[in-house]
Amino acid sequence: MQNETLRRLAGLLGVDGVAIYGARVRLRQDDLLVRSHASDALTRAATLLRDLAARYHQERIPPSSREQPFPPQLALQTLRSIEQRQRAVQEVELQLRSAPFPPEDAVWERLRSARLQLDLLLSLDIALIERAQAVEALCAALTPDAVEGPQSGQPIEEALLALRTALHERTELLAPPH
Repeated sequence: MQNETLRRLAGLLGVDGVAIYGARVRLRQDDLLVRSHASDALTRAATLLRDLAARYHQERIPPSSREQPFPPQLALQTLRSIEQRQRAVQEVELQLRSAPFPPEDAVWERLRSARLQLDLLLSLDIALIERAQAVEALCAALTPDAVEGPQSGQPIEEALLALRTALHERTELLAPPH
């Protein structure tokens, strides 16, 4: 199982799988690499949402005129929901980038002494990256037409919840023993 998981993670990261978590001195580097790949996907997702908000505003919110001095309320609500999703993505991205580094000695010894722990870490790394990429893919698929409607943001919210869960589980695994 570990070899397959290791190959899958190495493929996502674009690195040699043998080197991932292969030595104690690499624990922080590999942790940073995993979080960097996931947070880069979230940065791209937030950018996609920002661009969508601008495009939506341009296409759906007309300039004020004598006949219509105020923009349509439904269009403003939709624009606010796009901006709210963008902030939610940015918040998770910030949590991901600012997560504490694992303490090398204690965590490394625990990971190396229990193969199951390392397998779990590799699986959580894959989940973190794939869930961040899923958020990016959902954001890339949005169009001004697709964001109108009360449930249009639910898939992104669910994907962000799954990502937060994976981040929490990974942080708990890498936390120093109490």
